[in-house]
Amino acid sequence: MKETVMYKCDKCGKSFDQKRGALECELEHAKKSYANQLLQDGFSLDYINYQCGFNWKLSEEIEKVTKDNCFVISHWQCCDKPAYRIVEIDGRGNIRLWGRGSWNGGYGNWVSANKLKEPHSKEELYEHD
Repeated sequence: MKETVMYKCDKCGKSFDQKRGALECELEHAKKSYANQLLQDGFSLDYINYQCGFNWKLSEEIEKVTKDNCFVISHWQCCDKPAYRIVEIDGRGNIRLWGRGSWNGGYGNWVSANKLKEPHSKEELYEHD
């Protein structure tokens, strides 16, 4: 019989065979929480990137994006209007967009910050009836 030591993330309970793994998991939870607070407080993606160390490669145009901007994702719900906004950032720096395009109900998905294109102002947000 062999005794085994495991390390558990305090946030989600996931177990790791090395302490480093549990610490990285806890750090990811902290980054998610901090990034989303910054997002809700209206900070730009550039500032969130710097503060959380996501290492996004953002264009000048995308650096100034906040939760108020919206985007066209034409292959989602066949909508060529700016119907999608940033609603969440995970601890690894993935961005979740959500909105109402051309079909019934809302739709969203996770995207890389580096893939965001052509932000629109909050006044241009399209919301399908």
